[in-house]
This record gives sequence, structure tokens and C-alpha cells, in this order.
Amino acid sequence: MEEKKKSWTKTTTTGVVLLVVFAVVTILGFVFYDQIFGPTAWVNGKYDENGVWVAERTDVPLLNVILKMIPKVIRAVQVLFVTLLVLYVVCSIINAIFKGTPRKITIGKLVNSIVKVVIWVVCVIAVLAVWGFNAGALIASAGVLTLVIGLGMQSLIADVVAGIFLVCDGTLQVGDIVTIDGWRGTVQEIGIRNTKLINYSGDIRIANNSTIKVFINQSRENSYPTVIVGVPYEENLQHVKEVFEANKQKIREMCPSLLSDIDFNGVDDLAASSVNLHFGATCKEDNFFAAQREMRGAIKTVFEENGINVPFPQIDVHNK
Repeated sequence: MEEKKKSWTKTTTTGVVLLVVFAVVTILGFVFYDQIFGPTAWVNGKYDENGVWVAERTDVPLLNVILKMIPKVIRAVQVLFVTLLVLYVVCSIINAIFKGTPRKITIGKLVNSIVKVVIWVVCVIAVLAVWGFNAGALIASAGVLTLVIGLGMQSLIADVVAGIFLVCDGTLQVGDIVTIDGWRGTVQEIGIRNTKLINYSGDIRIANNSTIKVFINQSRENSYPTVIVGVPYEENLQHVKEVFEANKQKIREMCPSLLSDIDFNGVDDLAASSVNLHFGATCKEDNFFAAQREMRGAIKTVFEENGINVPFPQIDVHNK
């Protein structure tokens, strides 16, 4: 945990430093506009000893090349800085609009993903234009490239379309606890291509949206966790039931994760060494496992207080 926190701090610090550098370069570029980008900018030439402007620094060719690149580098940094500002503002507005319900948060995350891709594509085209590439040709090439990629990457398009339908249908939302292909976890994010789930132990599973065909959404209704508690064959079942009913309220108080009293559903199985009794109650899905643990502990405690023990495995040996 400390390692992860340290890594996060380093990443954040690096991002802040870069942002400050970009901001300083952008401001200096505007303040010293004439000296950097003007027709008589010092990077484009110099005045000779007679006060005549010389457009090329023929004395040091390599220095001339490097100086010619400085305005382009500053322009590129300015484009990146403006892109980051636009991203921050747009994403903040989207988050402010799509907040509150899990459905709104899910839509907001999907819109954020799409907006980020679009803004960064525009940023790349703008940076390339700064370095002398034809912006119109780049946009036209991007259109053709998109068509070619679309034909060759149908699975990617299927993932994007499936993600949009998942969000629009409302069948899956951020915060839902779901089981996909036998893997149970909480939905962290529904992106334009994949969906991220995290389970109780912190493991993250990433599933392509188009592969999510059948899943169980366990968050829409309250859950009904059940537990099996064994009692010895010698115990009178009527006595066991009376003990349970007499201590029902006490058991309920020992299970804070439950939303209802525990139900005694009768005999579940006549096992090799015990009569297995079935108990159940309702709870929120995110408390499912905690509720099961609490029920087992509370029922065992109450049974032991009333002389009902959990049986050990038993073997009968017959001698001829």
C-alpha cells in the first residue's frame, strides 16, 4: 500500500512540475512574442556590426538550425498546455453535469473517455501542423486512416458500440456488483472499449465490452445470503427451533449487516455426521459475505450458550 502511495505521489509530482513548466513557457511565449515569433526575432537572425539585419547566422550553421527550432518547440508546448487546460475544464464540466446517481456517473465516465480521445487527436494534428505538416492533408489522411482501421479492427468498433449500449440501456452502472463469466466484482469504470471490475481482494479484471454477453447484476435488489449450520443427530429439532426463536432478536443484534431477521428454513441435508439446518436473511449485496460470517458466528454462539454443540465427524465401527 505504501509502495503504491509512493508511486502515486511521484507520478503526481512529475505531472505538476511538467504543467508548471508548460505554463511558464506558454506565458513567456506570449510576453516575448516579437522577440521569438516576429519578423526580426533573434532566433531568425541578427544585426551585423553595421546595424543591418542578417536573416541567417552563416557563421554557425548548427546554431542557426537549433535556433530555428525554438519557436516550433514553444508553439508545441503552448498547444499541449492549452490542450491540458481544455481537458481539465471540459472533464470538470462533464463530471459536474453527470453526478449523483450511478447511471449519471457511468454516462459521465463514458463521455469523458470519448472527449479525451477526440481532444488528444486534435492536439496531435495541431502539434504536427506547428512543425510544418499540412493540417488539411492530415485531417483527410486521418479520415482515410479511420476507414481503413475501421475495416481492419471490427472487434474494436464492436467494443465501442457494446459499451455505448451497456450505458444507454442502464443494465450496467459504475458501483454495481456483478458476476461476469463466474468472476464477481464491483464495476469501476465502463470505458469506450472495456469494463473494469474490482473484487473484494483488490484484484482488477478488464473485460472487453463486446464479450459481455451474459452477466448477473446483483445490486438491483437486496441479496439473500444463506448459511448451513450442523447440529448432532441426538438433538431434538423442535428444541433447536425453540432455542433459535427465543434468541432471534439477540442473533439479529449480533448481525449489523442484515436488513431483516434471520429465517429458519428447516433441514437442508442429513449429512454423514450432522443434521444441516438452513438459515437466511436479506442484506445489501456489498455486505453479502460479511452477513454470512456474522450469521454463522451469532448462531454458533447462541447454540453453544444453550448446550447445542456443532458436531464433530463421527464414524461407527462394527465388529463381526
